[in-house]
Amino acid sequence: MQKLKVEICRGTSCHLLGSQELLAAVKSLPPERQEQLEISMLDCLKSCRQGPNVRIDGKVLSGLTPEELVLLLQDDNAVAAD
Repeated sequence: MQKLKVEICRGTSCHLLGSQELLAAVKSLPPERQEQLEISMLDCLKSCRQGPNVRIDGKVLSGLTPEELVLLLQDDNAVAAD
């Protein structure tokens, strides 16, 4: 099974807008779900004004709350649906 790639921006703007809270929320997921994720931090997703930004399997999502991100990552189909 391929892991879901979750990249959280840690640039200045996203940091100030809550990217650390997003990372903490992802790390609060059950261990069996975390094992299905490839979690990383990166420097910029070029959407600074809309942050905090997250890229999930290539799709950039902006302005998510930690709760919204957790809900997305708990639903296997939510991120894939466009």
